[in-house]
Amino acid sequence: MKPKQLLEITLGVFTSIGGFLEVGSMMTAAQAGADFGYQLLWAILLGTICLASLIEMSGRFAAVSGHTIADALRERFGLHFFIVPLVAMGVVSILLLAAELGGMCVALQIPPAAPFRWGAFRGRSSPGCCSGAAPSA
Repeated sequence: MKPKQLLEITLGVFTSIGGFLEVGSMMTAAQAGADFGYQLLWAILLGTICLASLIEMSGRFAAVSGHTIADALRERFGLHFFIVPLVAMGVVSILLLAAELGGMCVALQIPPAAPFRWGAFRGRSSPGCCSGAAPSA
């Protein structure tokens, strides 16, 4: 395999890892693991299989047709149909950005031994979270 081909594959792998492993998914997985142990391992395996098949089919579709899935939706169903998933993706992206910023705030402000304050995510001001003050135990 040539170095340029290896670089193209490596960039795709890094992009896919960066797109699916964010703070929100890691925190959710850690909390679910703490609550349920290995009881939900089947859901992760099923989700991984479904995601891998979706990515593989999307890649085949793009290679054969020369269009992305979004282009095909817009071309086949029209712009009015395409606006709904586009707006939904925009809203979800903004919510994900808020979760990422909140996760960074929590990670920077709370020492590992301190209890987590859920009030910060319910809209209440909680001492120590994102205010610059040290949390109290």
